[in-house]
Amino acid sequence: MRKILTLCALVLTLLTGCRKNEFTVDMTLPATVNRAYTFLYYASDPEKGWLVENVASVEKGRAVMKGIMHNPCLVYLFGSGKLPQAVFYVERGDEITITGDGDSPVSWGIHGNKITDRLTAWRLENRTAIQANDASKINAGVARYVKERPDDPVSTILMLVYYDRRLDEAGFDRCWASLSGDAKDAEWSEICSRSDMLAELPRNAEFPSMVVLKTASTGCDTVRKGRVPMLFYFTRNTVESHDEDIKKIRRLSDEYPDSAGRIIVDVNFEPDSGARTYRMKRDSVRNAVRAWMPLGVNDETAASLGVARVPYEIVVDAKGKVVYRGDDFDQALTRFRREMK
Repeated sequence: MRKILTLCALVLTLLTGCRKNEFTVDMTLPATVNRAYTFLYYASDPEKGWLVENVASVEKGRAVMKGIMHNPCLVYLFGSGKLPQAVFYVERGDEITITGDGDSPVSWGIHGNKITDRLTAWRLENRTAIQANDASKINAGVARYVKERPDDPVSTILMLVYYDRRLDEAGFDRCWASLSGDAKDAEWSEICSRSDMLAELPRNAEFPSMVVLKTASTGCDTVRKGRVPMLFYFTRNTVESHDEDIKKIRRLSDEYPDSAGRIIVDVNFEPDSGARTYRMKRDSVRNAVRAWMPLGVNDETAASLGVARVPYEIVVDAKGKVVYRGDDFDQALTRFRREMK
């Protein structure tokens, strides 16, 4: 018996060790569906991490997509809109199946592991609110799940992925404080890349000596503090005040045209690179750093700056001290102009 148990343990070890650093998504939809869908996820291994954007072209309702990864991660699924319409969890070797009776990911059944099964059940129950982008109803749906299952890791994921903290900060804090058991394990916050939620930076937190940004003009730009006043504006195309805020950025840039005497940084969280580029080419903003963070608040740089929502602004004086941090753009502009005097 001991030999048999030892052999079984050896076989299990070998099977576990043979798992490939990949997952598979098998899509079966109505034959009338012929379109492309984007799968966005942050893959990582013990040494590094990288953003992956895979596109699955569905033809006559069928498609198979393979994703490369090592550590467990969340995969965001985009359809026709600018916001992810579904999210699922994967580990190495997972075989994810997607089925549905239409072309909208919000209504699809996504299965392959217990975490994904429960995420799918919650999404389908709340799909009307998700389709309408009704933040208050989505928040309520998350809060109900957390109240019923405070020890479920899915509660943590729903809070960090779906809950609009800016709309109801107190509600988020109540839900977060109620988490227990496995839901409090740091791994779930790390998977969401939202460790900033565990302890947001204080308003007077020290600003990094330099910030490396992905930009439209040069591909990469490094912003260093301690020389001139700086204004950072974080947004997304779908933010209600986006267009008006960009006009204010344009006026500010024209007001202080000498880019050597100040730094203005517009950071867009828009995940769709095409939508971001289309809007940016038409907004006439000059002499400003146009940066892009498709992972949004999940981006490591955003987390290091304490940015947990959009719109959001940070003003840094010429000595490198943060003098404003918050979401009142007019107040941020007033403080920036004061530093420019």
